[in-house]
Amino acid sequence: MMDTISVIIETPAGSAQKYTYDPVNGRMKLKKILPAGMAFPFDFGFFPGTKGDDGDPLDVLIISEFSTFPGCSMECRIIGALVIHQSESANSNKMIRNDRFIAVPVASLVYQKANKLMDLPKELRTQLEAFFTNYIEQEGKRLTVEKRISAKEAWKLIHRFQDRLDKTLLFEIFLPLRDNKNSAFPQHYFDDLRQLLVRKFGGVTVYQRSPVAGIWDNPETGHEQDELMIYEVMSSTGDEIFWKQLKADLANQFKQDELLIRSSRLNII
Repeated sequence: MMDTISVIIETPAGSAQKYTYDPVNGRMKLKKILPAGMAFPFDFGFFPGTKGDDGDPLDVLIISEFSTFPGCSMECRIIGALVIHQSESANSNKMIRNDRFIAVPVASLVYQKANKLMDLPKELRTQLEAFFTNYIEQEGKRLTVEKRISAKEAWKLIHRFQDRLDKTLLFEIFLPLRDNKNSAFPQHYFDDLRQLLVRKFGGVTVYQRSPVAGIWDNPETGHEQDELMIYEVMSSTGDEIFWKQLKADLANQFKQDELLIRSSRLNII
C-alpha cells in the first residue's frame, strides 16, 4: 500500500484560466485570466481537509502526462514541496508563507517511479519554480522560493495543517488476526497499516492487547468466532476514494470476501 492523499483539481494543465473552488456553493468558479502566452503547465489543485496560513486549503501541483478537469478528484503520491514566501498583496512589503506541494498521480505511467523531487528532470524543476515566480509577479507581487523539501518533510507540513481543523469523523478498521486455517497473519501486515495511518492522519489508536471477538452464525458449523484487531483514526473529511481503495487492498491482503471499515460522526466535547 502506498502513502497517498486525495487531491481536488481546480485548474487543469494547459489552461489559461485560473479556477478556484467556492466552498459556499460547492462549485468551481473562474478566478482570473492569465496573461497572453501563459498557461498552467500541469494540473493545479488543493488537499481537501487542510487549512493553510491564508485560510485556504494547501495548494498542490500534480505532475503527470495527462490533463483532467476542474473538480476531478484523484489519489496522488507526495514527492516534495517548495517552501515559498510571497507578498501579501500588490506593492506590499509584508511577506507571507504560501508553500506549493508537488505530487504525482497514482495513475501516472510516465512518472510512476518518481518518489522525490530529484527524480524529476533538472530542467523541469527549474521551470516549475519559474512558473510560480512569473505567475505571482504578473499580479504585482514578489515571490521567493526559500528551499525545496523532501516528501517526508512535506507530509509533516500537511499533517500540521490538517490538525488545525476540528476532527469530527471517526473511522474504524476491523481486521482478523488469523486466516481461515487459523494461521496468524504476518505482523508486518499490521505494522504497515499502522505506519500508513500515522503518516496520513497524524495518529492512530490500535486495540492490540485486548482484541475483540466477532461471533456469527454459520449454517454448516454453527457459531464461529474470529479475533479482531481494530484501528481507529479521526479526520475532518471523509476521503471516499482513499477508504475504498484501502478497503480493497486490505480485503485482498487478508483474504476477506468482505472487510468492515466503519465511519461515524463524533460530537466533540
